[in-house]
Amino acid sequence: MIHCICNNINTKAVEAAAAKGAETAACVQRACGSRFRCGQCRTDIEQHLRSWRQTRPMLDAAE
Repeated sequence: MIHCICNNINTKAVEAAAAKGAETAACVQRACGSRFRCGQCRTDIEQHLRSWRQTRPMLDAAE
């Protein structure tokens, strides 16, 4: 799924950034080497980050 149309950031990129510690949409954008343009993706990316973290509770506990 494409989360950011402006920068072509998909679910795989969001999850890769999250695995490296990205906690916000801005962190995901930086990890992908881009910046917000229209900003409409911010909510969707952050929602996916929350969902991703909820499915990996052991990762948070290890930190």
